[in-house]
Amino acid sequence: MYMQTVGLLFNPLVTTSKPLAEEIATWLEMRGIGTWVSATSNAHTHQTISETDLVITLGGDGTILRAIPVVASLEIPLIGINLGRVGFLTECMPDQWPEMLTAILNGGGEIEERMMLQVSLLRAGQEIYQDSGLNDAVVSRGALARTVRLSAHIDGAFLTRYVADGLIISTATGSTAYSYAVGGPILPPWIDNLLLVPISPHLSMERPLVLDASSIVKIVVHTETPGMLTVDGHLVSELLDGDCVQITRSPQVARFLRLRSKNGFFESLVDRLTPHNGDLR
Repeated sequence: MYMQTVGLLFNPLVTTSKPLAEEIATWLEMRGIGTWVSATSNAHTHQTISETDLVITLGGDGTILRAIPVVASLEIPLIGINLGRVGFLTECMPDQWPEMLTAILNGGGEIEERMMLQVSLLRAGQEIYQDSGLNDAVVSRGALARTVRLSAHIDGAFLTRYVADGLIISTATGSTAYSYAVGGPILPPWIDNLLLVPISPHLSMERPLVLDASSIVKIVVHTETPGMLTVDGHLVSELLDGDCVQITRSPQVARFLRLRSKNGFFESLVDRLTPHNGDLR
């Protein structure tokens, strides 16, 4: 992969991330490659990001999820160094970065495209929010411990009404995140499918559904108390009675630079899902 400029996005909540980003930037600059270093929260304001050939994140999967909306819109590939707990989206551990970057500079790696979601919130027939996400959109109850009633429609056809804590609409990439935690299936992350997974359903359909990537999912909210809409773990809006959340395939895709084969996903799957009790190793 030919590179003139590499951006390094670090998670400011991880103390080792910024020093490591600066160390990597120095290493790249010694090899004639321009760099910039930024916290993930400031990535969208960096003046040279549109001219960047590759973005390296330093953090966990959450760091990548915060970076994706910026880099996907600019069609910039991304690769992650894992400083978090699980690292399903990352490529290598902190002590492996010299080997990783040497391989990339020698022409190694392939671009792997991942499907994203486009999420719209409509209130009284007017769209008040639209954005993209890589993992999932979650329509759920709010602060009060009360179930919400959610009418689900697939491609214009009424499916069912859920009485539950919420519904997760996930990509295959997100199948190992919140969806997995509530009993959803694990899908190979490079395939194009949607998952519809209820959260603690009460006397309503409890089985997850696997949908075609082209499906249009509409969720209508029926609630006396405000619910919540989150996208990739980020709170988007309160949900009021009658609100409609529409989820479709996004025209954007996430581009990951991969050095490992797809077999690596299965080889490390069980180990990554083994509980570590919050241990950050």
